[in-house]
Amino acid sequence: MTAPKATLQFHQLRSGYEADKTSALTEALSQGQHLAIKGASGSGKTSLLRVMCALQPAQHGHIDYQQHTISVQNLPWWRRQFCYLPQEPVMGANTIAEVLRLPWSLQATDKPSPSDEACQTALASLNIQHNMNHDVDTLSGGEKQRLAITRALLLDRPVWLMDEPTSALDAKSRDSLMTLLKTLPIIAVSISHDPEWMRAASHTFVLGDHHE
Repeated sequence: MTAPKATLQFHQLRSGYEADKTSALTEALSQGQHLAIKGASGSGKTSLLRVMCALQPAQHGHIDYQQHTISVQNLPWWRRQFCYLPQEPVMGANTIAEVLRLPWSLQATDKPSPSDEACQTALASLNIQHNMNHDVDTLSGGEKQRLAITRALLLDRPVWLMDEPTSALDAKSRDSLMTLLKTLPIIAVSISHDPEWMRAASHTFVLGDHHE
């Protein structure tokens, strides 16, 4: 049986902010695989993820996706291939419905806007039980984190780039998210300190202190 063809590749990737100046990411990922990155505070994890998201340039190395090297020329295309989930969830609107449809309001996707039914199904998969008109300012940190993940589900992009996606989640919500991720036809890259989350990933990369 042949291995699935890798579609996302990191070649000696460095942001330049790594505490360990010898650390560089080289990895090949295919659909259904998950790379989890760990390291001590200040080791450069978020900066590396920001390079992947094209929010800052790489100091060294490059990224290939679907046999295209990511460059300034194809950044608009690359940015429509991934969902970025920063550690502080971006709500960007007042109600749950508006938050879920924010990418469509910003014309960040060409896909049809999700129906109320699709939104409610996605909310249920993350165990969010509020109605669509609920004020997001009243949500807990964990609910906001799950709401951002719900929006990523609806956006339905093939790559997810996540910074501490479980930092505000309890163990039950974390386990549910790990189970959900395994069912999705995506490539996932995440930053995490959670040993259970790291163990669930198919690939791991350690930045900084290798004895952590």
